Amino acid sequence: MSLAAASLLGVGGATAPAAAVAQQNASVGTPELAAFTGALEARQAELIEIRRDIHRHPEPSGSEDRTAGIVAGVLRDAGFDVTTGVGGHGVVGVLRGRAAGADGPVVAFRADMDAVRGTAADPMEFRSVVAGVNHNCGHDIHTSVGLALAVGFGAIRDELPGTVMLIFQPAEETASGARAMLADGVFGDEAAVGPPAAVFAYHTAPLPVGEIMTRPGSLLAGRDRALITLRGEGDLSAAARTVGAAVHDLATPGSTEPSLPVGEPFVAVRGLRTTPRGTGAWEVNATLTTSGSAESRTARRQIEQTLAGLRRPGLELDLDYEERWIAGLLNDPGLVERANATAREVLGEASVRAPRTVSTIFSEDFGSFQQRVPGVMYFLGVSNEEKGWVGMPHTPGYVADEAAIFVGAEVMAAVFLDLWERGVPGR
Repeated sequence: MSLAAASLLGVGGATAPAAAVAQQNASVGTPELAAFTGALEARQAELIEIRRDIHRHPEPSGSEDRTAGIVAGVLRDAGFDVTTGVGGHGVVGVLRGRAAGADGPVVAFRADMDAVRGTAADPMEFRSVVAGVNHNCGHDIHTSVGLALAVGFGAIRDELPGTVMLIFQPAEETASGARAMLADGVFGDEAAVGPPAAVFAYHTAPLPVGEIMTRPGSLLAGRDRALITLRGEGDLSAAARTVGAAVHDLATPGSTEPSLPVGEPFVAVRGLRTTPRGTGAWEVNATLTTSGSAESRTARRQIEQTLAGLRRPGLELDLDYEERWIAGLLNDPGLVERANATAREVLGEASVRAPRTVSTIFSEDFGSFQQRVPGVMYFLGVSNEEKGWVGMPHTPGYVADEAAIFVGAEVMAAVFLDLWERGVPGR
């Protein structure tokens, strides 16, 4: 793992070989977890081939038809009730446990399925065959973890004391898929089992295989969108430059860096453009990455104050400001504490980590689900230093070690089993 990649998340340390992780995991767990792991071992080669097939045939946001068909087929084969076409190409699978007195809560896992457009190099033998589209976002790994959960839980359905909900989301890269699925009732009363008591997710990260990372509260920043339209007479270009400078000055010092220390409030301004729009009109637009709702509201208020100072007869100023266009990740503290304790039993104390920095670049629309039910996202380590594989998403040469699929699935299975047995904190 390169130091540059690791610094984005504030991590470091040597890579744990996958064999050591597997040996460690094999000695831990309940009979149900052992049976889950055994089911995955029996179908490991099949699950890896499915991952490679998805990797070879990536589909960009809004076009995940083939991937959704593969997912739905695996879910049905595992005994899940399957709903397709949720919020576009979204797929939802529900499996009700059959253990005696199976009254445990509904617990959900979300995996995003879409790929990204781009020409970044893919060094794997099973590289993309679709020109200009690839999975250097890691979503094929997320999807494969979800499929591994389906296979494992399906094999031990008679021992499950609760209900599994697996959510396979389209269009994460355009930050529209989560909201579309919610609008389509994935968590509504009309859903097959109602809203879950908790929802979890992973995002691949340049941590060693066998390590995961999260923190309570904010994990990834949210994003706002600001569009200011100027119309009227006089020197509109000068007024637009004044507005653009005011937006630029909203940026927190240091926010041009890829990351800042955890807990440090910030506003980062990206994509600032000042553009003429025909005769008598200019536009100023920007994306503002904000560390919290307070920073979001402050940024909007400061833009409004700037516009108020510029208003004059013959000049029309309109602000279209969308707060938390991407909600940002806000992990439930009680869930983090419980899930981390379980994960440490599976992976070991040192393998469950907390970030020291927060990215000023990356966002994730999983936060839309967290606005509806308590949730936690983990960064899932996919790097393998011995093989020279660095799992930094959205970078050229991104490679994810497939051992991470089974690490992620076993940890998540253990978390689900614990929440079924002891209940979800605060619910």
